[in-house]
Amino acid sequence: MATFDISELRTITILYAEDEGALRKQETKIYSKIFKEVFEAEDGEEALEIFKKNQDKIDIIVTDINMPKMSGLDLARAINEISNVPFIVTTAYANTEYMLEALDVGIKKYINKPVTINKIIQDIEKVVVQHRKEQNIKDIAKTLIVKSKNDTQEMGDLLALNKQLDKNLTYYKQLADMYIATMSVDKNGDILEVSSKFSELMQYDETELMSSNISLLKENSSSVSIQKEMLEAIHKKTTIDSRHSFLRKDGKMLHFKTKMVSFYGDDLLVNGYNFYLELLH
Repeated sequence: MATFDISELRTITILYAEDEGALRKQETKIYSKIFKEVFEAEDGEEALEIFKKNQDKIDIIVTDINMPKMSGLDLARAINEISNVPFIVTTAYANTEYMLEALDVGIKKYINKPVTINKIIQDIEKVVVQHRKEQNIKDIAKTLIVKSKNDTQEMGDLLALNKQLDKNLTYYKQLADMYIATMSVDKNGDILEVSSKFSELMQYDETELMSSNISLLKENSSSVSIQKEMLEAIHKKTTIDSRHSFLRKDGKMLHFKTKMVSFYGDDLLVNGYNFYLELLH
């Protein structure tokens, strides 16, 4: 299961367009601590001008749909004429017509407000990583065309192999998400991501868990302290195998065999922990 890759996030430059001033300033402040660079715009027209001047830098555009002067969808249409940069749109309205329009202009993600920071950061990372992968494949294809003008069969085989590998990777990730109980938390115990399987076992929606601390699930009377094990994982730089009990949403206690693995940022400091959980019957 993927989680935040701090080193990846710090390579990403975003253009953030939002007409609500207080929200834009608040989220820009957060984004500036996470991403390489953040450009902010108060409407679609300003965003378009910023993009034209900085398109070689910008990796993704995050925009509200409803903005004065130029909407987020009109912004996407205008930029699509000069670039294939990916878009994520946010909206306060669950409008089917907007969703269909978003699909028509190639929007990668359509998110209803209120937006949780953890979730949108994950979406930004996933969209940019996938876009970069697709661009890389296109670049490889162009190189192959130049180098293999007389061998179209070889070029076709290589492109087909790339496509199949990408398809298999997506398939195995989906299988893991559905059948393996996993959870990622930051160093403060705030839940960053959970698999569908773990969410199903605990009877919570994934969004409920990803906006909470692990203390929501942990039985306080347990003799095994997760915080103590987190420190042990840092000091010993090793995987910690243990057993933990977690409270399901309906109050029932579930018992798990757990494997805790630290993950690190590009500063080589621990950023959080991945938990792999096996339900004990």
